[in-house]
Amino acid sequence: MSSLPRVARMVLFCALVLMLFLPVAQASDDRLGFAVRFQDTINAWSVLGVYTMPGQRVDLTVVQGKGGRYVVSDPHGNTREIGRTNWQWRAPREPGLYPIRITRLDTQEVMTLNLFVKVPRHKKRNGVLNGYRIGEYPRQPYRGLSTYKPPPGFIEVTPETENVHVSPHFTLGQFVSKQGGDYPRYVVLREPLLLMLEKILAEVRVEGIEADTLEILSGYRTPWYNASIGNGRNSRHIYGGAADIYIDQNPRNGQMDDLNGDGRADVQDAFLLAGIVERVQSRNTVADLTGGIGVYGPRPHRGPFVHVDARGFEARWEFP
Repeated sequence: MSSLPRVARMVLFCALVLMLFLPVAQASDDRLGFAVRFQDTINAWSVLGVYTMPGQRVDLTVVQGKGGRYVVSDPHGNTREIGRTNWQWRAPREPGLYPIRITRLDTQEVMTLNLFVKVPRHKKRNGVLNGYRIGEYPRQPYRGLSTYKPPPGFIEVTPETENVHVSPHFTLGQFVSKQGGDYPRYVVLREPLLLMLEKILAEVRVEGIEADTLEILSGYRTPWYNASIGNGRNSRHIYGGAADIYIDQNPRNGQMDDLNGDGRADVQDAFLLAGIVERVQSRNTVADLTGGIGVYGPRPHRGPFVHVDARGFEARWEFP
C-alpha cells in the first residue's frame, strides 16, 4: 500500500472505513440470522407488519441469535428495554403506523416491524366505518375456532400507508378489498398469512420460477363485499387469513404466467403453483400455517389462480 500515490491511499483508506459501517448485505430471500417472537408469531424476515389495538402491550423477545448484541430504534418512544434481548412496546391510543427497527450490532442485520394500531370495531356504525362499508361478521365463530372470531379492529389504509411493506415482498395495499371506495379504507390482515406467502414465494424461486411477488387477486374482503359476490359467510378472506394468488411476471398482463412451459396459461399452471404451496404447508410445524388450498381454472374475466389460507386445519378443493 505504501507504494501507492498519497491520493490513492486516502481513497482506499476511506473505502475501508465505509465498509466497516455499511450494513451487511442480507440474504436474497430477506431472512435474517436472528428471529423475534411477539404475540403468537416468530419472525425471521427483514420486514413484517404487526397489528395491535390501542394501548395493547407487545412483548418482543429474541428467540434465535440470542448471542448477538441488539438495539431498538423507536422514533415514537413506545419501547422499553427489559433485558438484553427483551423489550416491551406499548401501542399508542391513536390508530396509525408506528415502525420500529431491531438491529443486531455484530452483523448489522435489521428487522423492521411496521406496527399498526387498529381502529376498534366498536367505532363501526350500521356496518360502516368512517364512510367505508364493512358489513357484519357472523356472531358465532365457525366450529368455535378462535381464528373465526370477529376481528377486534381494522387497519386503516391511506394513500401514505398503502405502499408500506407488511413483509419483504408484499405491501398493505395488495390486500385491500376490491370493493373500491374513498380513503380511508380498512383491512384485516393476519401475520400467519404473510409468513406463509413469503415461504411460498421463496419456494417458487427455488423452483427456478421468476417472481418479484405473488399477485393478489383477492386478499381481504369486507363481509359486505364478500356477500355481494356470493361467497360463503365463513370465508377466510373476511378474517384477513386468505389470499387468491397467481404469478404475473413474464409477460405482465394481469393473469397467470405459463409456469410449466407448455405454451399456454391455464389450470395446469395453477396446479403447478398449488403443488408448491402443498410442499410449503407439508413442511410446516406451526398449526397457524396449516390451511386451505383451492385450485381455480380460468374464466372470461380472469385467469387461473390458487387460493391459500392459514385457517389452522387442512382443506383442499378444485374448480377447474
